[in-house]
Amino acid sequence: MELSDEGLQLILDGEVGGGRKFYEKRCRRPIVSDPAGAHGGITIGIGCDLGQMDRSRFIGEWGGYLTSDQLDRLEKACGLRDEAALQYLPKVRDINVGWEAALMHFQAYSVPRFMTLVEKAFPGICAAPACVREGLLSLVFNRGTSMRGGRRREMREILYMVASGKFAEIPGKIREMKRLWPDSPGLQKRREAEARHIEEGLKSISSQL
Repeated sequence: MELSDEGLQLILDGEVGGGRKFYEKRCRRPIVSDPAGAHGGITIGIGCDLGQMDRSRFIGEWGGYLTSDQLDRLEKACGLRDEAALQYLPKVRDINVGWEAALMHFQAYSVPRFMTLVEKAFPGICAAPACVREGLLSLVFNRGTSMRGGRRREMREILYMVASGKFAEIPGKIREMKRLWPDSPGLQKRREAEARHIEEGLKSISSQL
């Protein structure tokens, strides 16, 4: 799936503070995205967590974007999480992953991989308008695809809405998720942006009919 300019910006706003300026300031060098040690690995590029990758996949994806020295050192970070990732971070902290490389990797690998997750989580999504697919793609980038438990009530309801073609009801359910983060304005802002992206896209479609 090729994202619209608006769809790409929606996800970049959530994943990397809006785009190149924030990336160059905060993300161009490897970081541990969850320094509290809950489940974070060393992250490079746009949200690529090496703690979640094996070495062969890392080389396959990043071989065209990094030098051999960078590949060799970052390869050793694959699978490291929590304290192990924090301990290894100083050995790769000097590596600079440029914006162009990060964006190309993101579009070539991360977007298709997460879109596959969206398609598995929400059967029928392929028939939905692009704005719906993009809004739920952003949601899955942030929340994953689990449907279990009280915190996932709205995810289950959206599953039904997608399957039944009730796309106009999805923004309301995304907004209802704000209940989960009463003290996190960033996540509340992201949910609102996803809801509005879908609403504006559906409105545009209706106006063309």
